[in-house]
Amino acid sequence: MASAWTRLTQGLAILVAGLPAGAGAAPLVMNSPTTAWTAVLYPGTTPDFADDQGTGQDEADIVGNLTHAAFYTAFDDAGTPSLTDGMLGFRVRLGSDKNPAGFTKSALIGIDGNNDGALDLFALVDNNGGNQIAIYNTGSGLNTSPANTSITTNGLTYTETSANYNWSQLTFTIDPAATLLDVDNDANTDYFLSFAIPFQDLVNRLALRGITGVDQDTQFRYVLGTSTNASTLNQDIGGPNGGTTSTSTWATLGGLSNPYTAGGVSPVPEPGSASLVGLGLLALAHLRRRR
Repeated sequence: MASAWTRLTQGLAILVAGLPAGAGAAPLVMNSPTTAWTAVLYPGTTPDFADDQGTGQDEADIVGNLTHAAFYTAFDDAGTPSLTDGMLGFRVRLGSDKNPAGFTKSALIGIDGNNDGALDLFALVDNNGGNQIAIYNTGSGLNTSPANTSITTNGLTYTETSANYNWSQLTFTIDPAATLLDVDNDANTDYFLSFAIPFQDLVNRLALRGITGVDQDTQFRYVLGTSTNASTLNQDIGGPNGGTTSTSTWATLGGLSNPYTAGGVSPVPEPGSASLVGLGLLALAHLRRRR
């Protein structure tokens, strides 16, 4: 019969294995399998609703279900001691590729850099107005809901290359855990839009917004959206069913993600889980002293 010590050790091992894992320092490859990325989840249960985009095509429809994430992130820390360099990547599952071939819309990641519920910056792909990746400021409004969020087109821009951009039709190679490749069931295979920005540039832009001390261990919350242009969110928002003109806060609407660190790219453990691990470790220490 296993000892109490062995049973407790095994139980804690299972518990720890079930907690979110931190990211490694592997190079960030834009067309790498989803196993190299971390799914960005929301407090609700549905990552997105199909066919809830605005007037645009399926190419602007964010799609996902409980087993096929709509939104991912990944991080390459550049293999240095610095906590502010490297590349921060994002990946979005979209409904299809429509004529002309290639992604022709805008995909925007709103970043809440200080967890106050208001968006501070946007990292985005703008393929409607110039085929570029950018970091743009939010406007002067509250930026706490779709109705009061605006995007300025001043900031940093980057040329799209194979190192920071990819538009790929889904296959079981790029999404090994998938059980289907057409999540929205529209007879068109889904696509992944993947892009990356220099993390140091994001840190610097947040500092200009008064958010200092940011590094790869800082918690962010994200809002995912698509648009016909880079200055608005008029097509789809990840999480809710529609909602592009809602006056509800991002959190109330269900469009604000769980908290993630850039470097760990994993949800911060729930207080209950962290407390349970702590209690378990205390129990292990107590048993060790008794033995």
